[in-house]
Amino acid sequence: MRTIFSSLIICSLGTTVFSQWTNFEVFSSDTITVSCIDITPNQSIWASGVRYDLKNDSYVFSNSDKAWVSHSDDFGQNWETHALPLGQDVFVTSLSAVDKSTAYLSGMYEYKHAKILKTSDGGSNWIDISPSFDPYFSYVAYLNFKTQQTGIIISDPVVNEFQIYHTINGGASWSLLNTDSIPDAIPFEFTISGTSYNQNLWFTTSYGRIFYSSNYGKSWAVFTSPIGYTEGLRFSDAQHGILSPGYTSQELLPTPIFSTTDGGVNWTQLDLSPLGEKFAVFGYEYIPNSSYIMLTTCTGSLLTGDFETWISPDRGETWQQISSGENIYTINFLDAETGWGGEGQQFAHPTRMFQYTGSPLVGLFSDKALQVDWDVFPNPTADRVQVRVQEDKPASYLLLINDLQGKLILRKDWDGVGMLDLDLGACSNGMYTVTLASKEGKAVRKVVVSR
Repeated sequence: MRTIFSSLIICSLGTTVFSQWTNFEVFSSDTITVSCIDITPNQSIWASGVRYDLKNDSYVFSNSDKAWVSHSDDFGQNWETHALPLGQDVFVTSLSAVDKSTAYLSGMYEYKHAKILKTSDGGSNWIDISPSFDPYFSYVAYLNFKTQQTGIIISDPVVNEFQIYHTINGGASWSLLNTDSIPDAIPFEFTISGTSYNQNLWFTTSYGRIFYSSNYGKSWAVFTSPIGYTEGLRFSDAQHGILSPGYTSQELLPTPIFSTTDGGVNWTQLDLSPLGEKFAVFGYEYIPNSSYIMLTTCTGSLLTGDFETWISPDRGETWQQISSGENIYTINFLDAETGWGGEGQQFAHPTRMFQYTGSPLVGLFSDKALQVDWDVFPNPTADRVQVRVQEDKPASYLLLINDLQGKLILRKDWDGVGMLDLDLGACSNGMYTVTLASKEGKAVRKVVVSR
């Protein structure tokens, strides 16, 4: 084995950026907040958003017609961006992509009228396929298409009856589902957001209720949310999910996250104390078919951060910071290998999309133990440690060092050749975790700094 030394000084964080994302400047025609992302099974990436009136500490709804959609068919290397014909005073509520050509989008115009748009040519042209919404006020909380032909819309109630539409011909016509199968709305109750997993659907309301269907809208049950205003739900399977009120203000009171193990019937608040005392959760995602949760957070200014990415491998029991520096407002994962984030609005550069680069290159979202002989020594140490992998062939590794609260101290891409010589002289006395990950899995060691 060749011996190559790489010396790193750590524990003096300052403004150090530890990246876990690759960014692409996408919305060059304007700066917007990416509010919706969808990834098709063939990994065509779609994203949409609107322009806000941005201040250092708040996003304010803007009186403009600035709404955009962009998509890529080559894993983010090239993007096509188009303006959305929604109208004036617009907002995008939901996006559902089927393939590289076909996508559906729900939005609002004039703050009170819903509109459903469809594209069949990759976003260049959109047609209005809206059903007969209420002429005075309408809002679509969630739109979902399982195929090019089959889709569902969940919208606000009319005379205390939730309006849920279904199509089997790509939106050419819509049928209103039988309201007898849907519990009545409470007076002045309205819908907020929705999500799906296979044939399972959920949507939330302003009165802290969660509506659930196991058969794509044919029948419904209703549960109670632990919070009154529930901005977003995310499910990894039919039983395990999380909910959040979403980003509401820059007071930086820790955003609560709740989890369920029974499809939304009961909820338990997660302990987010490792993330700090003051932060706002921007993006939140339950990695499909796994026990992994990802959160992206902001502490401080919306323009300058700090911005961080955290993951939990055990449904929120423990947390580990894996990245810092990226302003990621919205995240979406197709699976553990394919994830994208969208930037919150900035003025210093065009709006960015971020590709998650931690998997499959590294096994951060894997429960598989990395079968490799490796050492961290000396341990305990007063100042320096060396990391060595006993393999004859180079491989792609990610090395993370975190304190016991999960805070990221170091992130290093490494080929495993030779030894890494790490200077821990700036670290306080105590125990730290060293994570070594590759596409084959991950392994963790503890190292003690003692002087």
